[in-house]
Amino acid sequence: MYKHLDPASLGVSGRQSELIEATLSYGFRGLDVDAAEVIKRALSQGVDEAARYIRSGQVKVGGWTVAVPIMESAEVFDPALERLHGLAEAAKDIGFTYAAYELPAASRKLPYHENFEVHRERLQQVGDVLGPRGIRLGLALKATEAHRQDATYQFIYRAEELLTLLTNIDSPHVGLALDTWNWAVGGGGRDQLDELAGSQVVSLSIADLPEDADPKTITDDQRFLPSEATTEHHGSLLRSLAQRNYRGPVMLRPHPRQLAKLTRDASVEACSRMLDQIWAAAGLSKSGKLLTVATD
Repeated sequence: MYKHLDPASLGVSGRQSELIEATLSYGFRGLDVDAAEVIKRALSQGVDEAARYIRSGQVKVGGWTVAVPIMESAEVFDPALERLHGLAEAAKDIGFTYAAYELPAASRKLPYHENFEVHRERLQQVGDVLGPRGIRLGLALKATEAHRQDATYQFIYRAEELLTLLTNIDSPHVGLALDTWNWAVGGGGRDQLDELAGSQVVSLSIADLPEDADPKTITDDQRFLPSEATTEHHGSLLRSLAQRNYRGPVMLRPHPRQLAKLTRDASVEACSRMLDQIWAAAGLSKSGKLLTVATD
């Protein structure tokens, strides 16, 4: 596994070259870029032009959110899936190895069981497009109440439901985009995660909940940076995933307003420093491998 930087969650921005410099300066190996813009530029100007800073900096890229209209009619979905072939080819050439799909927590069109079957079938098709190009698809949870307001039908917003969907998708190219914050809000437990193989986890995002968090009222802006009090908790998860050969990115994803008063360098440095502490608590080397085999 490796340390990955998501600038947007820290509330920082800049030219791609500036963000790559910050990534390397503070010990990250991966970086979220504006994937839609980079892929668009690759298709219009060529991959060499679009990825020149990425290649020169030798950083891993991530954060490609697949925008495929899963719940639309076949007349809309099928052409979008066909276009995905070209996008995925460009993404592969740029260096993307994983993408994410945010599961809708509710629907105004489809009842749960019908929606489940549509997602099961079509996400498998998306995985079949991405997989041969070395790109894995991670399914992400949106667990807060705000994502379900004013909807006719509820859909997947709990961890157990997400695991059920994954179990029913017959594709090695589709796994879990694990966000510890949404996992906790969605009622997920550590025991459920311990049952997964490391290869079933596509990416790992970490954020802390407030101590008095109520899953019924918590909002997405209450995502905090980990603290020294929670370092061991997060380190234990990393250690467990390392023991199961998880090799993907690890990123801190607070809400941007949590670091709004800091400069770009100060925000990135704070994120790097906290990840270093979690790394140490997990017993990992700088390269993300276990220094010693430990048990919880």
